[in-house]
Amino acid sequence: MKKFNLLAAIVAVVVMSACGSSIPGKVVMNSAVDTVSYSIGMGRAVRAYKNQLIQSGIDSTVMKSFVKGFLDAAKNADDQAKLAYSIGYEIGVSEMSEAYEGLNGQMFGQDSGNEFNRNNYLKGFVDGMLSNWDIMSFEEADETSNRLYEYFSELQYVQNRTEGEEFLAKKEKEEGVKKTESGLLYKVLKQGTGPNPTLDSRVNVIYRGSLVSGKVFDDSKGSTRSFGLGQVIPGWSEGLQLMNAGSKYEFYIPYDLAYGERNNGEIPPYSALIFEVELVSFE
Repeated sequence: MKKFNLLAAIVAVVVMSACGSSIPGKVVMNSAVDTVSYSIGMGRAVRAYKNQLIQSGIDSTVMKSFVKGFLDAAKNADDQAKLAYSIGYEIGVSEMSEAYEGLNGQMFGQDSGNEFNRNNYLKGFVDGMLSNWDIMSFEEADETSNRLYEYFSELQYVQNRTEGEEFLAKKEKEEGVKKTESGLLYKVLKQGTGPNPTLDSRVNVIYRGSLVSGKVFDDSKGSTRSFGLGQVIPGWSEGLQLMNAGSKYEFYIPYDLAYGERNNGEIPPYSALIFEVELVSFE
């Protein structure tokens, strides 16, 4: 849901109130001032708010409710309680339709079966706004949130980590697969000749990267791309230094030699990765 600019609306209401009575009566057109007052009011409504309101789901069937709220605010522009109520209502819509859902997904993931206790979330919000620290202080809440976020994040991806470890353990037993001291697994598909690149080298490669599920997250699609070996994930830095120009290897990279515990777009935390890489040249 899109939000209209509440601050702009409040400013418009205050200006309108300062110009005189905000409750409209019969329109009179006795002067240029009368005419421009009406035309500017209509222009502001249509250009500044109406389209945004319609995009937010406020259609013609409920537009009268918006108009009533607008006129009440214009009549009582100095009423701080009503102003606070209006802002609270707008934030409530935004919080529960956007932030609540977004944080819920970040905390528990999409398929965990866990979700926020809505009542507790709302009570915590209200207590924070009213400085009610009976259940816990803000500092305690902050520490608890951070600690439990880490807990649920790890829980969320424990299956992902387990699948990666099981895949690598199985792959290690396959014929032709070798393992380095760091835990990197690789298989030579084609062996080139000549020297090996170093950590300071810039390599030109053709590659495809996938998750252990088989989902491809990056593919040069036959085109050569260039990378500095000191600027890529550790599994790549180590693996490419084993190759010669003209070589083609397949790497099976543990999560700690890839993107680790962090989320990287299509690559979830704790993901083991598979890369098929051809080293075209390096310099």
